[in-house]
Amino acid sequence: MAETMSVEYNGYSRELWLNVVATTLGLTYSAYRQLRAAQKLPPGPWGVPFLGYAPFLSNHCTYLKYNELARRYGPICSFTQRGNTVILLSDHKLIKTAFDMKQITGRPNDGYMDIIGGYGAVNSTGKLWESQRKFLHLVLRHMGMTFTGHNRLNMESRIMIEVSTLMETFHKTCGKPIDLNAGSICLAITNVISSLTMSVRFEPNDPRFERYMHMVDEGFKLFGMLRPVSLFLPRRHLTDERNIQEKIKNNHQEIAGYFQNIIEEHRSTFDPNCIRDLVDAYLLEIQQSQDAGTMDQLFQGLNPDRQIQQILGDLFSAGMETIKNTILWAMVYMLHNPDVMTKVQDEIDSVVGQYKSPVLDDYPNLPYTQATLYEVLRKSSITPLGTTHATTSDVTLNGYHIPNGAQIIPLQHFVHNDPKLWDEPEAFIPERFLNAEGKVKKPDCFLPFGVGRRKCLGETLAQMELYLFFSTLLHEFDVCLPEGDELPSMDGQVGITLTPQSFKVVMKKRNK
Repeated sequence: MAETMSVEYNGYSRELWLNVVATTLGLTYSAYRQLRAAQKLPPGPWGVPFLGYAPFLSNHCTYLKYNELARRYGPICSFTQRGNTVILLSDHKLIKTAFDMKQITGRPNDGYMDIIGGYGAVNSTGKLWESQRKFLHLVLRHMGMTFTGHNRLNMESRIMIEVSTLMETFHKTCGKPIDLNAGSICLAITNVISSLTMSVRFEPNDPRFERYMHMVDEGFKLFGMLRPVSLFLPRRHLTDERNIQEKIKNNHQEIAGYFQNIIEEHRSTFDPNCIRDLVDAYLLEIQQSQDAGTMDQLFQGLNPDRQIQQILGDLFSAGMETIKNTILWAMVYMLHNPDVMTKVQDEIDSVVGQYKSPVLDDYPNLPYTQATLYEVLRKSSITPLGTTHATTSDVTLNGYHIPNGAQIIPLQHFVHNDPKLWDEPEAFIPERFLNAEGKVKKPDCFLPFGVGRRKCLGETLAQMELYLFFSTLLHEFDVCLPEGDELPSMDGQVGITLTPQSFKVVMKKRNK
């Protein structure tokens, strides 16, 4: 009898507990829907108390999960993550509208912001960001980062030194399989940035270069390992997260120390009448502010040397990693599409000639080559989530209320693979960037360098480098698969950028 009552009681307790849980979840969901409606937030999934939607995300292929949400909820959707509002934009027109708004020029306040302290150009905000963007734009244009004007020749010469050195390296491989990601391409691209910013060229096997690249590569991998719910992980995992953050901080400090040595070397040889590079341009700006007694206004009162350090770090990490990965993806697509490679080579031979290297003046006359590079940028979408912005005040977007401090994420990969915008988006078709007359066209939904007020400052330099490296390489070599190797994977390795998985090629000198 007692045993029967115990069983009945346990069954009743279990049923009661399930009813309580179900009722609580129902009330929570109802309250969530009412709160969302009251706030006029965009539609989106509901998460769990305190954590929001974070438990349903992972650090692996987050962009694919966001793409799923966009397909389910539409061009603008939202969710909460650890108390923060996150807005996903998957419509290119809406992205442009949002990123043209002054109220959406902020940057999210995450752990990395604590490390860099608001310095630099990529992660700075407000008046500092506005003044630095204007200053960098003027200085870089003066140094030749433009497709027009006589200074362009200086930039072209700077790039071609590295292109020629890289081609010599490939010729020395004598047809043997090589790993393009092993350092040669990275060294060439880094030297373009380092010569422009601080008049330094690294030689192969330079320990400074190897150490710097190790820290940069490690940094990108470590960022990819951070989890959206790190604040609520079990202690063991939380310790791992803290170790990762501490390692990122230590790497950042070591890189900053290296840049500080460069600044001190420049300061000791500085001549205001002979500006050699970007560091000198900053030293001149500091000197002029000191003479005018306005140092408290320069960099909004922040430490000048730390600002230069972070600017150098921004340009190195953004300029090197993105260009390197785009060239690597270009090689992947050429291996998968040898017919495209042949068409590019035929066009270059026809316009440039067989015995002269391509130059920037040839660029407008090589529409198929341009279209191929555009298709590489579209297909690879190496920054699948673009650049996250943040609101600096409450704002209305597409009829929805977006609160101050919300993170705004442009789903670049989604836009570049939307079948409503692109025919056969999964296929590699350069012709999609050519009109009926065979001239290059650039659709509004093509966003490789971002849009709006925080659009990539280095877009012109990136296009110069991609064109000169890619066209010269295909002009001199057939990119071949080593005998017995399988075609490289089309799935990227997820970190801050999408990186091709390791593969090897044979650079076969063309018979011209």
